[in-house]
Amino acid sequence: MRSAWGSQREACTNGSCAGIVLDGQLGEQLVNMVYVNVQSGSNREPFEPDLDALRFALDLVVDPPDTNPSALDELPLAMPERGIGPQAALELVAQIALPQSSSLLDPMAASRMATPTPWLTWAAAVWSASRSENLLHKADTPQVNELQDRVIGWLSPLWGMATGHFVPGGTIANLTALWAARDGSGATRIVTSEASSVSVSKVARVLGMPLIFIDSNPDESMNMDALIDFARRDPDGMSRTAVVLTAGTQNTGAIDPLRDAMKGLSNLGLRPAWWHVDASWAGPLALSDRRRPLLKGIDGADSVTISAHKMMFQPTESAVVLFKDAARSDSVLEFAGPDETTQVGLLGSRADRSLALTLLLLAYGEDGLAAWVDSGIDAMMALAEALRQRPDVDVFNSPVSGVLLWRSTTHSTDDVLAGLGRKVAGLGIADGRRWVRQVGSNPLMDVDELVVRISGVLDALNSNQQTSTRQ
Repeated sequence: MRSAWGSQREACTNGSCAGIVLDGQLGEQLVNMVYVNVQSGSNREPFEPDLDALRFALDLVVDPPDTNPSALDELPLAMPERGIGPQAALELVAQIALPQSSSLLDPMAASRMATPTPWLTWAAAVWSASRSENLLHKADTPQVNELQDRVIGWLSPLWGMATGHFVPGGTIANLTALWAARDGSGATRIVTSEASSVSVSKVARVLGMPLIFIDSNPDESMNMDALIDFARRDPDGMSRTAVVLTAGTQNTGAIDPLRDAMKGLSNLGLRPAWWHVDASWAGPLALSDRRRPLLKGIDGADSVTISAHKMMFQPTESAVVLFKDAARSDSVLEFAGPDETTQVGLLGSRADRSLALTLLLLAYGEDGLAAWVDSGIDAMMALAEALRQRPDVDVFNSPVSGVLLWRSTTHSTDDVLAGLGRKVAGLGIADGRRWVRQVGSNPLMDVDELVVRISGVLDALNSNQQTSTRQ
């Protein structure tokens, strides 16, 4: 039950309110207050902490309103000239920004790589917004900068790296890593699997580096014979090549044979200018004692990227780019700014993206996060085994990194997806066919309930087909 903040809602009677209903007299007062404050320059009140209002906003998160498809219609087409007041704004936008149907906390949520976020990360977001610290200005934020450096120090050894920093997402992380590769090692081209992330293609275009694709195996892992053959045909070119390996493809979760790739080229007496591992998805497997061996060889890379908003349970736009050789990466990425500031990487002004992860690691430890990673992947492994027991289901892969593809052998994948719903499953394309794709990124997943749901959809489709045949 949400706490009360304001009175019963009525239509605004104090001038135009852009078609949005407000809370009677309080709503009128809020509109007048905002209007008068703007006109008079008295703007202090919106910046003073209002605990009741903050609790109301938090209550909307915990107990979100029903999704209202017409809420967008209530927004004015032009920028509002007069405000409608904080409560009315919160209530309206909550119907757009907090849809119940897309909650990643749902035990049936299994369609996306994004993870639910623990409530501690919500607190971190509020703290960060309340201070709006800019890490560019180290003299103003020495402790916050040192906090981020400390967290990077915690994380780097997991992948055999020495330094790095937080960035807003895997694409920026890959761009930063391959920028360091180009300018720090003399790499002039990128070689990667045809199943690698589209972000690598974008990075190649931005950096002006030719992109060469290596064939993939049916499961989407890089074909080692194809990589070795490429290197043999152009041994001199490897010294100017950045090789990008993938730990967890987006479609199937496949992990390239990292150690075998590096050893294979080494056996030929070759080493590329730069090894980069895009571990955006499967990188957090390093947290788990049980699954860390799947990343064997990652410590031989020159750089590694991880999307923390996937299996590290961070809010969206949280990623880490890590480097083996701090001196080499810093020589490319470090710039002297005005007023004796030092900028590292692409970003100038930047917020502290380490705060939420700091809280999680302090509260639950590496073992706690590892348990969440294991829980989601274990659920997918159990689901795969249950589906294999059905004669009308074809399972494409073993979901060792948490991504499972399967299909009905008697009904179209589109019909199955329509029955399951977008929260429960998504579409995967592999082997030239359409598959149901489900992801074990949700430690709250109820795999037994999921099996029941899938069985119900498949059985209903079978029953409808039998009825149509009899008719």
